[in-house]
Amino acid sequence: MNAIPVVTIIGVPNTGKSTLFNRILGKRKALVHNLPGMTRDIFRQKVRLHGGWVDLQDSGGFFPDKEIISAEINKKIFQAAENSDLIIFLFDGKRELLGYEKDLYLEIRKLHKKIIPVLNKADRMDGYLPPLSYYELKADFIPISAEHNLGVENLLEEIDRSLEKTPKGAFAVESATRISIIGKPNVGKSSLINKIVNDDLVIVSPLPGTTRDSVDLEVRRNRQAFILVDNAGIRKMQKIKENTESAAVIRAENELRQSDIIIFVIDISKRVDQNDLLIAQKVAKAAKPVIIAGNKADLLAPGTASNKFFAQARNRFHDLYFAPFVPVSALSGKNVFQMLDLAESINAKLEKKIQLSHFNELVKRVLREKKLTTADHRIFSPKYISVESQRPFFVKFHCKTNLKLNASDEMFLKKRLNQELQFEGIPIYFKISASR
Repeated sequence: MNAIPVVTIIGVPNTGKSTLFNRILGKRKALVHNLPGMTRDIFRQKVRLHGGWVDLQDSGGFFPDKEIISAEINKKIFQAAENSDLIIFLFDGKRELLGYEKDLYLEIRKLHKKIIPVLNKADRMDGYLPPLSYYELKADFIPISAEHNLGVENLLEEIDRSLEKTPKGAFAVESATRISIIGKPNVGKSSLINKIVNDDLVIVSPLPGTTRDSVDLEVRRNRQAFILVDNAGIRKMQKIKENTESAAVIRAENELRQSDIIIFVIDISKRVDQNDLLIAQKVAKAAKPVIIAGNKADLLAPGTASNKFFAQARNRFHDLYFAPFVPVSALSGKNVFQMLDLAESINAKLEKKIQLSHFNELVKRVLREKKLTTADHRIFSPKYISVESQRPFFVKFHCKTNLKLNASDEMFLKKRLNQELQFEGIPIYFKISASR
């Protein structure tokens, strides 16, 4: 049983579910767009209301057709409803009740869950009257405008009243490692997450662009809490025809900057292409620890060494010199948990403070072994070294001038320090400062 109550927002497309979800959270999390079908997955976020913590879920819009993707969405809506303690059924209060919308409401009501029927888009609360067709449902509606924050406080109070007798258990917010999983379309990001959580929370489809939003899922391993973020597949903007998908790609890029660790997924059964290189550049710019997961390792011919493929990829992902390669299979589950173990190891290393005296000795030893030069071909000889920050790991060299190392020597020193410090997955950044 869940430690805290689950509250799910349900409704047909374009009723404002994501807007209400974002309003309650107090921050923009789900994509909001005026085209139906933007929210395809189930979002869950913890939020503190007046009565305590709840798990708030935003569901995909219910579709009356039988397309494969719609069927998956509808299945997950009912699955989310069955696992909920409370359902907010959201209607568009500006229009008449739709036939299939009424059918969905009556079907949800058969689950015998607590339901709060809400009429959204009541932008003028004074004297607001719902369209006549809503009276057929014989329900006590709460009128709101999620966009303009009208009536939302009344809804929150009703949520508290509805959950008064729901066992909440003890819950404390803890710091969880945020892992952003990214890669081009169809490399198996959602399938990998499904294998980890052993659930169908994320829709898996062979269609590019299925994961349009960034979806957060909480998992635990070895008493460590992780938030896995499934992002939209990134493709070059010229190849993206839908505005909705391009918005999700921009969101995925922004998500990289919010993450603690990035898992960059590539298809190990295929050659690294320009799209992989594009994503690798974006990942490197995010300045986060990185793990490269080579998915579909099960498709390699028997006896084929994955190291060969990773060696080729290593040469192409030049800026990700620090990232470990893990051959994984979403199909068989091979090494999927090794990624989380690596993430846990990376966190532990970054939380441990570096002893500056030892670090200075390490750098001096490396510089004695190999003479490194600056951009003007002078010997690189810092007076002393300090660690400016751990996340990202920033090393500051205090020198006579602020001339940078030449590019090849800088990469050599980064790789050597990464190896000596056993900083698998952790990028190292240099800053050179002129000091007297």
